[in-house]
Amino acid sequence: GQYDGNGNLMPGGHWSAADLEVLNEQRRPAYENNQTMPALNSAFGYQIANRMDISFRPRAGAATKELAESRSKVAMQIAGNNKIHWKESEVFQDGMIQQRGYYDVRMNFDDSEQGELNVSVLDPLDVIPDPDAKGYDPASWSDVIITRWLSLDEIEGLYGAGIRLKAEESTLYTGDRDFGEEDDDGEERAKFALESGTSGDSEHGSNDVKRIRIIDRQKWVREVMSVAMFPGGDFRQLAGDETPEVLDQLRQSGAIITKRRMKRVRWAVTTRDTVLHDDWSPYDRFTLIPFFPYFRRGRTRGMVDNAVGPQRILDKAISQAIHIVNTTANSGWQMEQNQLTNMSAQQLEAKGATTGLVLERKAGTAPLEKIQANAMPSGIDRLIDIASTTLGEVTVPPAMRGIGAGDEPGIAIQSRQHAAQQQLAVPLDNLARTRNLLADWIDYAIGKYYTAERTFRITKTNPMTGKEEEDQLVINQFDPASGLYLNDMTSGEYETVITEQPMQVTFENSQFTQAIEMRDKGIAIPDAAIVRKSNLSDKAEIIEQMQGAGAPPPDPTIEAKVRLIDAQTKKTEAETTTKNVEAMFSATSAANQIALMPSIAAPADQMLMSAGFKDANAAPGIPEMQPDVQGVPGLPENTSPNFPPRIPQPDAEMNAGIEAGQPKGDIPQ
Repeated sequence: GQYDGNGNLMPGGHWSAADLEVLNEQRRPAYENNQTMPALNSAFGYQIANRMDISFRPRAGAATKELAESRSKVAMQIAGNNKIHWKESEVFQDGMIQQRGYYDVRMNFDDSEQGELNVSVLDPLDVIPDPDAKGYDPASWSDVIITRWLSLDEIEGLYGAGIRLKAEESTLYTGDRDFGEEDDDGEERAKFALESGTSGDSEHGSNDVKRIRIIDRQKWVREVMSVAMFPGGDFRQLAGDETPEVLDQLRQSGAIITKRRMKRVRWAVTTRDTVLHDDWSPYDRFTLIPFFPYFRRGRTRGMVDNAVGPQRILDKAISQAIHIVNTTANSGWQMEQNQLTNMSAQQLEAKGATTGLVLERKAGTAPLEKIQANAMPSGIDRLIDIASTTLGEVTVPPAMRGIGAGDEPGIAIQSRQHAAQQQLAVPLDNLARTRNLLADWIDYAIGKYYTAERTFRITKTNPMTGKEEEDQLVINQFDPASGLYLNDMTSGEYETVITEQPMQVTFENSQFTQAIEMRDKGIAIPDAAIVRKSNLSDKAEIIEQMQGAGAPPPDPTIEAKVRLIDAQTKKTEAETTTKNVEAMFSATSAANQIALMPSIAAPADQMLMSAGFKDANAAPGIPEMQPDVQGVPGLPENTSPNFPPRIPQPDAEMNAGIEAGQPKGDIPQ
């Protein structure tokens, strides 16, 4: 069967016309169970859910952070004007289905005298890269050919009336078909019309506009040319048609205009026998930017290529299984000759499987016997399982689509889905490479063609209010006071930075959920920030009301909670002070007791250690005191047997009075 790019997305492409003709003659079915399309849709969904932001960082020359920011704004303006996100989806789909996708980037002067950078998408079948090339970057190719189909009016508009006459007078411009159509090995070129001269919809009628196949070739040639040499040794090619103002700007940036043998692009556009254009390219690089999902030394591959084999097995096995079921439904009858009275054997053969069949047989004859059909071979259902599993392994597994068991938790499904994303690591990494090539082309175009004074209106969202605001950016504006150009796009060299982030609802929902969770954990996220991350359609007005005069009155419970927390804090501090005073009083009383009886110091120290006391000073916890022959120095000694020394109890008497716990007699000074 045929497995072209469109066949795996549109019905009717899995079987060739020859195969269908043979199967129809044999009255056998040819079914399509397209499991490649949902796998591709999952891969496309990951690309669609991510957007590209282009920014620049200063690298060399007169580049500054401020100029890099202005350059980034101009780049995003160009990307927005060209609807890059949708065109990138086209290129990504071309690559995943047909191995290769291509941008075409060049200046367009139709809408602006100063020119606008135009990014278009090429049909992969119309591009012929250098057959001997081995690199991903077109800068490493020797040449590239782009075939186009142009009418005579389009040729005149692009190359002039004289070239139109030359193309029209060509001896090959004859016949009813497009010139060059027979070179496609019998396959129609990609277009809305199904056949040359007819539209895909019969209501559209015929198309009598004949087109000529154009061969657009760009190749590298070594040639002496004008260049601008900047401080540090960097070169920039000059096409030779630069205005004096542009050359003055280059000189003010420190560049020296000189001659040098450089590799430059030669651009030729021809039909089979007519030259339409042959001159030096105004660009210092090819206009083509490729995307290859899988690239290895010049060999490319897409996701559909890996799915062709398993998809063929699946279609074949399912069609065969249905054929077996259909053939065994009416397996036949066994009967004696002329046994039936209400129909002949031929009628039984034709109507033997109909519902409500009535068979009348001669009396005394044996009952008719239904022939038992053979069971379906077990290998066919096994082939279907193997093909389905293999399709998921070589494309996108079911886990990546969020498909799990009925009782599987959502967290487990998300974990498997995240792990399955590694299946797309290589195509997405090559997409990032293509994005960098496109950003480099935009950077080159800004430096070379966005040299006149221009004003851009930029709409951005205020991060504080969430409201859209308009701002103006003026580039290459001459300042008479300093004699310099403000926001000069021709000076300095910059490094491209590509940032990728999820787009639309998924990203916004995750941001809102994270903000709510952090607020629940006690992180003081402002109310305006929560509303800004939501999907409310009028969130800008809500934020404005929250921050303006129309803000609602403060919640009284919030102030009450603050006062309660403050009171609890003061209570805790008072209780801590009381405990500290009690501990100090108890320690003082204990010290007085040890002073009266120094011999209890060592046992008390052992008791403290046994109770788990940790000394913050050097051990021992309670130092021993050496009494003199008269006892403790400075303390009166009571030797009367009638009045023995009183032993105070520190903890029991510390609240008994201001003299509690003190030894009787004189208080030592």
